[in-house]
Amino acid sequence: MAHPAGCKKVTLPEDRRPRLAAGPHIIEPVPGIPGILVAEQPHYLPWVDFYEQVARAGTLLVLDNVQWLRRGWQRRTRVALPANVPLPPPSEPGFQWLSIPLEDPHRDTLIRDLAVDARQPWTRKHLQTLVTLYGKRPYFRTQVLPLLEPFYDAAAREGGPGSLLRVLLASMALFHEPLGLTPRIVLASTLERRGDDKSERLLRYCQQFGAHTYYSGLGSSLYLKVGLFRDADVRVLWQRFRHPEYPQGREGRFVHGMSLVDVLANVPVAEVRRWLEPSPWGPFAQAT
Repeated sequence: MAHPAGCKKVTLPEDRRPRLAAGPHIIEPVPGIPGILVAEQPHYLPWVDFYEQVARAGTLLVLDNVQWLRRGWQRRTRVALPANVPLPPPSEPGFQWLSIPLEDPHRDTLIRDLAVDARQPWTRKHLQTLVTLYGKRPYFRTQVLPLLEPFYDAAAREGGPGSLLRVLLASMALFHEPLGLTPRIVLASTLERRGDDKSERLLRYCQQFGAHTYYSGLGSSLYLKVGLFRDADVRVLWQRFRHPEYPQGREGRFVHGMSLVDVLANVPVAEVRRWLEPSPWGPFAQAT
């Protein structure tokens, strides 16, 4: 499918794409499904559910033209608690946030215009924190650390308006190649913005790409006007993905919603790839 007018595909320069060494488990890349649109705000070191959406998407539309949320997920991610901190009861969070500091953010600032606070040594602290938390986990040093080190080295040189978006896009792309994903990524800020509310704008994006399906996380069910899509002959599918539980290195309950760093520190990448494969039944099953 050709790009709409004014559309921009985002890729990282070759020297800033960390790669995993080839291993014995080689799985063919997952190119996504033509005609399926996923629209998500950019995220920092996202969780595995996000990559399941990427695996289904013919186009991943990054919503960089919306206001940031101070308590949102854009600039922060969930990682494990320190080893010396007992896992709290289910009524309390079993994780800690790893957050990127921002330079003088205003609540009305669009994500695309935010700047990381380059005065703070946040990249060194984040890398050190992740090594401390996951350094003894079975796959961290082979599957994760070779990706994180060049990423944080490049992120440390970022600053000024737009720097947060560049860092977030790079963090999202870190795991595309290991997971066998080849997404087509488009920034919403490069498209004509139409519609009076969220639902109408998302529908217009679907129409601009010729998408027959909008694949959305369940959080959007609070506001998405499904009837509007139905009237335009665009199907809405809600994400029902639930990734398997895996050993997280401590006794107690399993903690959901963790960064993919947590997953790949504990699970072989070949197994995580299998999690992302479409089931042999359901809306993404291949026609036989």
